[in-house]
Amino acid sequence: MNIIDLSVKRPIFMICLVTALLVGGYVSLKSMPVDTFPDVTFPVVAISVAYPGASPVDLEREVSKKIEDEISSLAGLETLTSNNYEGMAVVIAQFLLETDIKDVEQQIRNRVGNIRADLPVDIQEPVIRRMDPADQPILFLTVSSKMPVGELYDVVDERVKPLFERIADVGQVQIFGGRKNEVRVYVDKDKLERRELSMLAVAQRIAETSKDVPVGKFDSAISETSLRTNGAFQSFEDLKNVTVSFVGSDRAVKLHEVADVKMDLEDATTTATMNGETALILAIYKQSGANTLQVANRAIERIGEVNKLMKERNLDVNLEMARDGSVPIRMNVADVFETIVIGIILCVLVVFFFLGSLRSTFITATALPTSLLGGFILMYVSGFSINILTLLALSLAIGLLIDDAIVVRENIFRHMEMGKPPVQAALDGAKEVGLAVVATTLVVMAVFAPIAFVPGMIGQFLKQFGLTVVFTMAISLFDAFTMGPMLSAYLASPNEHVKGTGLIARMLAAFDRFQTRLEELYESSLKWVIGHRLTVLTMAAVIFFSSLGLVAFISKTFLPQSELGEFTISVELPVGSSLERTDQFTREVEQEIRQFPEVRLAMKTVGSQMMESNKASFFVSLVPSKERKLSTEGVKQKTREILKKYSKDAIFAVSDIDAVGGGQKPFNLFIVGDDLDLLTQYAEKVRDRTAQIKHFADVDMNFRSGKPEFRVNFDRVRSEALGVSTATAGMELRYRVEGAETAIYRQNGIEYDVRVRLKEDQRDLRSNFDTTLVPNQNGNMIRLSRIATPEDAKGVSQINRQNKGRYIAITANMSPGGSIGDGTAEIEKALAGDLKPPAGIEFRFDGQAKEFGKLMVNMVIAMGLGVLLIYLVLASLYESFVTPLTILLALPLGISGALVALFVFGKTLDLFSMIGMVMLLGVVAKNSILLVDYTKQLMREGLEENEALLKACRIRLRPILMTSFALIAGMLPIAIGLSEIGSQRMSMGIGIIGGILSSTFLTLLAVPAAFGYVERVDRALIRLFNRFRGLNPDGSSKSAHGHH
Repeated sequence: MNIIDLSVKRPIFMICLVTALLVGGYVSLKSMPVDTFPDVTFPVVAISVAYPGASPVDLEREVSKKIEDEISSLAGLETLTSNNYEGMAVVIAQFLLETDIKDVEQQIRNRVGNIRADLPVDIQEPVIRRMDPADQPILFLTVSSKMPVGELYDVVDERVKPLFERIADVGQVQIFGGRKNEVRVYVDKDKLERRELSMLAVAQRIAETSKDVPVGKFDSAISETSLRTNGAFQSFEDLKNVTVSFVGSDRAVKLHEVADVKMDLEDATTTATMNGETALILAIYKQSGANTLQVANRAIERIGEVNKLMKERNLDVNLEMARDGSVPIRMNVADVFETIVIGIILCVLVVFFFLGSLRSTFITATALPTSLLGGFILMYVSGFSINILTLLALSLAIGLLIDDAIVVRENIFRHMEMGKPPVQAALDGAKEVGLAVVATTLVVMAVFAPIAFVPGMIGQFLKQFGLTVVFTMAISLFDAFTMGPMLSAYLASPNEHVKGTGLIARMLAAFDRFQTRLEELYESSLKWVIGHRLTVLTMAAVIFFSSLGLVAFISKTFLPQSELGEFTISVELPVGSSLERTDQFTREVEQEIRQFPEVRLAMKTVGSQMMESNKASFFVSLVPSKERKLSTEGVKQKTREILKKYSKDAIFAVSDIDAVGGGQKPFNLFIVGDDLDLLTQYAEKVRDRTAQIKHFADVDMNFRSGKPEFRVNFDRVRSEALGVSTATAGMELRYRVEGAETAIYRQNGIEYDVRVRLKEDQRDLRSNFDTTLVPNQNGNMIRLSRIATPEDAKGVSQINRQNKGRYIAITANMSPGGSIGDGTAEIEKALAGDLKPPAGIEFRFDGQAKEFGKLMVNMVIAMGLGVLLIYLVLASLYESFVTPLTILLALPLGISGALVALFVFGKTLDLFSMIGMVMLLGVVAKNSILLVDYTKQLMREGLEENEALLKACRIRLRPILMTSFALIAGMLPIAIGLSEIGSQRMSMGIGIIGGILSSTFLTLLAVPAAFGYVERVDRALIRLFNRFRGLNPDGSSKSAHGHH
């Protein structure tokens, strides 16, 4: 008893089974996390080492190279990058996607531990953490208050921040802007030197005096008691009275005799403003792999709770939302859901018009909820999330899902029209098209399955896409053989057309007449086609090859520009600009941008990236699209225009907020070499050439020379002679200028750093060089000018390395309508021509430029695999190596239409439109199968080839047109781009509709034209094979004849 018999003969069992499927699907849907893109975890580990006061060159030599050498032999390491800034080195190790990140992180910890002794003594402990490129704050909150700066920072840091950190799945909470209090010990240089004391000695004494030391424990007969000495400062007086030295025989020198001790604000390292007002900003990050929407919802709830709590405690602290990163996700998801719902409605309408019967339409339409909800069960089990790609897969699948049901339902309907009773018609009709339906469904699955196995980053993205289609198609196949026949058998009757004189009835009658005319027209065209087969096939080939020529004129990009109503501006002043200068300068810029009617809010942070005081970044959020005339792209362009007048003072970049690349610009070109001077000269040439290419905007390079430096050059011989170690002398100078945190001071449960440094007017080493003293090994003070000479020089502000070589990155954003593919091709041409790199220098692309190249290659491979799988599926179903060729011949025809549509509507060849092309392969193959399968069936029943072709094509015209129109209906909402956010995906809808139109039209003519040729080849091969086996050409054995 096969599945069709089972479902028709045991309807209640079937209804219960399907109900269970629907309930399971609904529960799965509700339990799945929601995000913009699939959660792709990149195995990336970052090692950050802070070394205050060290130059990028020192860090490269003393820290980065040593760490690189130690970890470069780890298995699965793909790229090893290190960025050396002023006082900070960050080494980033990226591994192959299949690497186990936990294991690798532990190995890196062990290896860095092994070389800890080789690294400079006074670096801060290396911080090793896993990095997620999508690691951007999901929420920005601003804190407004009238409290003093230091107090406010304490409240936010001690009371507000922990309330957010305790939320489930919150990764970290950062504070931008604001300054906290610290205890300042301002040492007087003259008093110090009169008593022959060094800064090192003072700092050391404070550190030693303030430690709590566990001493051990002693046991008595009944109890165990722990011993510890308590050295922590109980009050300011304790700190002031620390004995820093004994002068002469035994007169103690107290700290207050050589220094002023007071509570003061720490040096500002970042500032933040919100709409021009100075602010404190909290950035909330989620943990890697956590669900953005859930974390955002919890944090948003917490804002109200915190505000209430602060009021109750009489603290003037108010939190407000500045950016909610979950909004774009909600908008995107809502948009795709909307396209799915509208797609379903349009699809059902198409079916209704073709079948002209409400009951038939209902029976066919039940396939949609069953397949979609059933698909959710498989998606949930596979650990997928609801994201743009899985939802797009579902919106693509709508047209395909209803296909199987249409073919089965349409055929049962035809059998009823022949006058069979419903149950018999249901069984016969479903079985007749059984093989064709299995073939078409397997073909679609064969096209989408390879997408799931594309390697690399793109593969991780597309995996959920490809498999979602495969899952829902599998369920739709089940539905076509169970619910379809079962409902047809018990609900349908042959004469159920909508009758009467109402508007709908008249429209349906007209549409029915139109169908009949169309069938007659098609039949007469077919007769001509069968007479002129070669002409038709030649025309099809010409159309295909000439459409390929359009590829050169279609702009290519990785992901189309999105319309999210927000963007960022990064600002960089000349190296060495102070925080105040940067803040002042950017306030002017901020004024200008806030004048735009389109801008809702502008949030700015200065100095937050790697503590570089010459850099600032803005986050700009626009009013909803209905309230403004310009698109996001338009506002960005307008911003670039305004910023031109400041361009001699600073470098700007206006960028999209990037959901994928972790904030890097789309275009990245790395120039690699070891000789910094040669590297810089060449990189500048490449940068200038890149800036001339129209596809790019905000072209820049990440190398800046010329940071002013004041160097102290020690004379080794003299230093040795006077017993001065250069390391100790260097530390002494650092403590004088930069100062050092030497202890902790606790007050009201809050901890404050104790920082020791010279008084402000004594810190200028350049003017005090001759009078500065440093200690030797015996603690005697030696004049600095006796052992060293001063020098003014220019240093570099950062040194970047990748895979153990130095590199400079040329970066760029896309100009409006710019194409990453074409732009990259142009610069590649220059690099192969007059910009050829000199010896010792190479280049490579990174970021989207690299990913785009991979995308093209991988998609072509996926399509190739798809075609191969289609061939194998068909060959095995039809038991013939030749028959599938007729079906495969039609495949290129869909791509022609897609390319023409993209070209005409000015859309890009991108991730979305490429996915559309893959889908077209499945659709085109489906239509061809319906024609070929039925023609073969009629030939087996004894019809002559041309007769069988004419009859099969005429009968199959209706289901082919129905499935094509249903697909177009499902795609329309995507092609129109219902909302501004959906505009990013229009290329996919437009490409697919163009492809379906061209392929449907061409399939209906080209497949019948090719059929005869392919059949002849098939028969010839069979004759050959039979001769080879020693049989007659028709397959009968030779012995049957002629032995009388």
